[in-house]
Amino acid sequence: MIWLWLMLSSAALGQTRLDAAIECAATARLMVYDCAIALADRQGRPVDGAKFKLGADMPSMPMAHNVRPVEADSTDAPGRYRARLELEMEGEWALRLEFSAPRRDVVVKRLIFDDKGGREGR
Repeated sequence: MIWLWLMLSSAALGQTRLDAAIECAATARLMVYDCAIALADRQGRPVDGAKFKLGADMPSMPMAHNVRPVEADSTDAPGRYRARLELEMEGEWALRLEFSAPRRDVVVKRLIFDDKGGREGR
């Protein structure tokens, strides 16, 4: 009976996991980026009503940079959100989206940041 519950729970989680596409544009302030986040479910449908914070850490220097997570704001477009992120240096950053709604979830995306902005890396 427990194995059946585990299989059903795993299947349900696989169908409901969130996917995020992130692009960040440089602003007039050095190392400050305006990030556009597109959220979708695994079927590609936009996810509205999400509540999440966007944080960042440098994989090459774990725990060396203290970037305060910021709340993301929804936009008028379905499944689209925005957040302003202030980093400490250029390079590869792991952006961590911590969701409290529509359910608890965490999505991590790696972006390469330079003077033009941030784009998804490897």
